[in-house]
Amino acid sequence: MSAGARGLPFDAYAVLGVGPSATSDEIHHAYRMLARRFHPDADRTDPLAAARFAELTEAYDLLVDVDRRRSYDLRRAAVAGPRAARVAPGPTGNTAVRGPAARPPVRRRETAVASEPRHEATHDEFRLLVFLAKVVVGVVIVIVLAALLLAFRPPPPCRADTPINAPCTPTATPP
Repeated sequence: MSAGARGLPFDAYAVLGVGPSATSDEIHHAYRMLARRFHPDADRTDPLAAARFAELTEAYDLLVDVDRRRSYDLRRAAVAGPRAARVAPGPTGNTAVRGPAARPPVRRRETAVASEPRHEATHDEFRLLVFLAKVVVGVVIVIVLAALLLAFRPPPPCRADTPINAPCTPTATPP
């Protein structure tokens, strides 16, 4: 027998798919997920969407207020007896799936080919060191080339204002 048949209009925990021991965060999360799913604007072709959404909102308003929830729990326990503490089925009827804490962790599929070795965390560090070594070698090569170009540059031509001991290339003077 459901809670509605025993004197309560509906079971607010079953509507939201949470247990009686659910925290306010779990109730809020369940309401947000179900409100997105059953909102009348989400499925305009469903004539019962507005009624389902109103029931969700009523259950949320009842359970989110501490005083209203406490009085609801007392009435629920008095009407339903010792079975009221049992877990109510979720909105889909599945009692195993309930709230964010009951969801199994998401398993990511392995995309690596079986013949490829698995890369460890040190592999990224090794790649970074190789990259830095290449940058240092490139900078050293540029410095050495610049030094060689400056060393083998021909001296400027000699002029009248060139100091006596300065290196210069004598130019041919016309006769």
